Amino acid sequence: RKIKGSREIGVVVSALTRNEEFTVGTSQALPKKCRDPRIFSVPCTIGKCTFADAMLDLGASINVMPTSIYRSLNFSDLEPTRMTIQLANRSIVQPLGVLEDVLIQVNELIFPADFYVLDMEDETSRKESTLILGRPFLKTARTKIGVHVGTLSMEFGDTLVQFNIFQAMKHPTEDHSLFDIDVIEELVEEYF
Repeated sequence: RKIKGSREIGVVVSALTRNEEFTVGTSQALPKKCRDPRIFSVPCTIGKCTFADAMLDLGASINVMPTSIYRSLNFSDLEPTRMTIQLANRSIVQPLGVLEDVLIQVNELIFPADFYVLDMEDETSRKESTLILGRPFLKTARTKIGVHVGTLSMEFGDTLVQFNIFQAMKHPTEDHSLFDIDVIEELVEEYF
């Protein structure tokens, strides 16, 4: 199969690298292009609520929980926060507060995590989870993602749990995109 640059996949490619100090010639085969593994998610339990698909997000510096899930868990009051969060669509939101030291069970492992609670009530009323487990959780759980081989593992002490991410992607759940159109409506009213 031809790709841009008139090279065939699987054949040896000659490349020439040049900078001011030296010139190097190399030959290597092109790797096969892989498909997008999409969203990584794991089943987990918080309190008596089980979530089939808590999303793992290396791009998130915090853990996020929608207000609807916070209310269903019947946890104590939120700790106030002055933090503001910039979402992927570049909008700025302020969390309702922080829920500290929440115990998250993934199979037989239990990890503590802090969640910032965001008001996304209307978009998360469906059954699917919109928990976002960011880098703090991933580090606590010693998460390793082998994208090429399709494995995701978490560990604590001598206990290791593994997931086959390719198998999980064969049974995708609903789209987890979250949008808020109220802001757009306010801007339209303001300018027109």
